[in-house]
Parts: sequence; structure tokens; C-alpha cells
Amino acid sequence: MLIARAQDQFTGLIDHPDAYEALMERILRLIDAPWDVWPVYPDEQPEYRETQFGEHGLLSFRVDDNAELLIIFNILWTG
Repeated sequence: MLIARAQDQFTGLIDHPDAYEALMERILRLIDAPWDVWPVYPDEQPEYRETQFGEHGLLSFRVDDNAELLIIFNILWTG
């Protein structure tokens, strides 16, 4: 699930096939292992995580175990 800001950022990646492919591959891997990435706030809110995608991307999201969702709130691509 993408929130508004991430939706806009995602739309911008569609014109960059390498970035789009790297992002989609990373999201598919996160479905099986959402906790196997960097915690943003390890002590206060461990459900907030970040991970790299491709060589120049950073994906920030929240894990909702109860709803079985990854809520993506920021996609950064600097390539």
C-alpha cells in the first residue's frame, strides 16, 4: 500500500525502467521478509523500516503485522 507522497514518487519512477524494476523486485522480497531490513526507530517504533533498492534507491515503510500490510511512505531514487 502506498500513501499519497509515495504514490507520487512511485509514479515518477515509471519512466525509469531500471529504478522501477529494482523497486518492484525489492517489494516482492519484502513480502516474505519485511523485518529483515534496517529499523528507522529501533527502540521506539520497530515497525518503521528502511531498505535499499537498486544502487540508488531508498524505500521507507511501516510493517502492519495484524493487517499483513507494508505501508510505503517514502521512495527516494537518486539515480
